[in-house]
Amino acid sequence: MSEPGLVRLDHLVLTVRDVDATCRFYADVLGMRVARFGEGRIALHFGAQKINVHPVGGTSLLVAAQPTSGSGDVCFLSDVPLPQWLTHLGAHGVEPIDGPVRRTGAEGPIDSVYFRDPDGNLLEVSNAVERGDPIAPLRAWLRTLESRVRAVDFDGGRTLCAPDLVAFGTVAEFVRGLDRVVVDQWQRVWPNIRDFTIRADEAIGGIRDDQGWVAAPWDSLGVRPDGSTFRRPGRLTIAFTRSDGTWLATHTHFSLTPTPTP
Repeated sequence: MSEPGLVRLDHLVLTVRDVDATCRFYADVLGMRVARFGEGRIALHFGAQKINVHPVGGTSLLVAAQPTSGSGDVCFLSDVPLPQWLTHLGAHGVEPIDGPVRRTGAEGPIDSVYFRDPDGNLLEVSNAVERGDPIAPLRAWLRTLESRVRAVDFDGGRTLCAPDLVAFGTVAEFVRGLDRVVVDQWQRVWPNIRDFTIRADEAIGGIRDDQGWVAAPWDSLGVRPDGSTFRRPGRLTIAFTRSDGTWLATHTHFSLTPTPTP
C-alpha cells in the first residue's frame, strides 16, 4: 500500500464581515463566479478551485478554531501580464500595496502584485516566471513602466525608481533626482504621446547579484497640436538596483531613434 498523498487544493474558506461586498469584489475584480450550494452557502469559483465564504458569527459548526475576518493571505496565479492587472485594479479603485516583485512560488519563481480585499485579506496575483530567462524580472519591470506611461500615472512611475534617479535623453539632457525627472522629463512627454510600447521581448541585459541593466527599443505616437499623430520610435537603457526584493531604476536613458542622414 502506498503512502497517502495530496494532489491539489480543492477549496479554502474566508470568514468575512459582508458576504455581498465580498462577492462583488471577487466577481468584479478577480473574475470569479459566485455560486450558491447546500443550505444557502456561497462559493467563489475560479479554475478548478473555489473559495467558500463564511459570514462572521455564522452558525456552521465546521469552522476554524478562531474564524477571523481579514486574516487570509492567498496567492493566485494568472496568465494575464501584471501590467494589465495593474490597469484593471486601478479601474476598480483597488490600490496595489506592493509589486511587481519577484517571489518564490510552489513550482518556481513568480512575479507578484499585492493588494487587499474588503476585509483586509492580503491577496497576491502572480505570473509564473519563464525559466531560463535571466532578465525576466527586468522585462516585467519594463512592462509595468509601459502601463504607467500609458496611464500617465506619475505616482505609479515613482514606485519603480530610486529617489536619486539620474536621467537623460532627447527631452531631458541631464537630470538628477526623481522629483526633477518627473517634472523635466515625464510631465513633458507622457501626456503628449499615445500607444507607448516597450518591445520587452527584444530587450537585452543582465543581472548580477543586486545590480542589473537592460536595453530595449520602444514605439509611440506623437501628438501634433491639431490632434493628428506621427510615429515616434526610440530606444532605452536602464540601470537597476534591487532593494528588499524590488528592482528600482537608478539611471534611465530614453532617446528617439535617429533620423537617417540623407
